[in-house]
Amino acid sequence: MTLKSLLLPALAVSALFGAPALAEEAQTRTVAIDRAALATDDGAARAYAAIETAARAACRAENRGGAAFERGVRICTADTVERTINALNAPRLTALHERREPAITLASAG
Repeated sequence: MTLKSLLLPALAVSALFGAPALAEEAQTRTVAIDRAALATDDGAARAYAAIETAARAACRAENRGGAAFERGVRICTADTVERTINALNAPRLTALHERREPAITLASAG
């Protein structure tokens, strides 16, 4: 069984949402991922839940005190989860993420 530990850095979006611009060091959380388990739907779902939980915790700590706290947490969490899923490059995990967070396509004027 191969485990991969990930550090999930919360984005420094706190300045955008009213927290002090010179916030303390970025929040991180470590998630242990069993690479073999990512080959199953159940394993990918468990990993996704762990990633999402860790990202939300880091982002809540990072954005505390901001005027638009919940919005900052949602944006930070979504971006942190997206970057983590992309970094893992695990097909089942990526497919699960795409089902949960469909990509937004912007139409061009023309």
